[in-house]
Amino acid sequence: MKVLPSAQRVAAAAAMALAAFGAAQAQSTVTIYGIIDQGLVKANSGTTPGALLPGRGAAPDVWTMKAGNTSRLGFRSQEDLGDGLYARFQIEHRFAADTGTPSNASVFWLGRSVVAVGSRTAGELYAGREYSAAYAVALNADPTYWSYVSQLGSAYTYANYTPVAATIEASNIRWSNTVGYKSPSWAGVSVELATAFGEGTRKRASSGNVQYRQGPLWVAAAFDRLDAATNLALVAAGYDFGFVQPKASFSRAEGGLNGDATSWTVSALMPLDFGRTYVAFGRLSPATGLDASMVGGGLQYDLSKRTLLYTNVGSAKRDGLTRTTAVDVGVKHTF
Repeated sequence: MKVLPSAQRVAAAAAMALAAFGAAQAQSTVTIYGIIDQGLVKANSGTTPGALLPGRGAAPDVWTMKAGNTSRLGFRSQEDLGDGLYARFQIEHRFAADTGTPSNASVFWLGRSVVAVGSRTAGELYAGREYSAAYAVALNADPTYWSYVSQLGSAYTYANYTPVAATIEASNIRWSNTVGYKSPSWAGVSVELATAFGEGTRKRASSGNVQYRQGPLWVAAAFDRLDAATNLALVAAGYDFGFVQPKASFSRAEGGLNGDATSWTVSALMPLDFGRTYVAFGRLSPATGLDASMVGGGLQYDLSKRTLLYTNVGSAKRDGLTRTTAVDVGVKHTF
């Protein structure tokens, strides 16, 4: 059997997917969506590692093209099966807009690849490659949604939790081979539980969350667990006063690649007539005693409902190392 080069395999996968979507159009509507994000990032020569200041990832004191949000192309559809039942799917490809290359050459549908059946009153069962249920809470606790050089991100909303080395099967926020359940909202309360089968390459993982959303109030708790010695627990809350939206979170990680740690965050997002602005602070306390903290802020200017300009700054320092500060500026278009 002839083995195609990586680029040809990607092209073939895209062609087959589009052909399948064309056939599906006859029975249900498929939504094509995505993000194209392109920005410039510059960081100083501080020695605090880039993992504690997300988005650095470049030579010091050099402007580098880097997305604030990873660019993506996705397809999703939901079909009404009658009697309140539905079926849906979602698949999402990630890529770098400045080069056009996939974010991961081995995984075309890196973002997610999920099929689900559900009921509007009883919830849904889903299967495929999906985010950890804990990530949904951590993401909402960060006013940047884990984006830009100013993000609180994994270091501070996840206590630097990384259960296994990043592979096709798993990362610190996604699990392949997942089966899960998402409930509808019952008087503001929703629940998600999931398990990800190891299939001989790793241990079976599990995750879950419970969230309460009622009016301006949001309160949530979540966990991600690989085994008794490798797990994450977090709580978060926020309140929308209209003119400002404060949020806070606390996380505790045990085991994994980065070891035991606790972290906490506070932030405030303020809507503006032309966009939004925000400030955020995070503190990470590993068992090693080398504490780290960061402060970030940014400004978003909305050109339209789908296109915006952004600029952000983030500054982080770990005990015993010098401060690393980075700034970004860019444009993001969603469709």
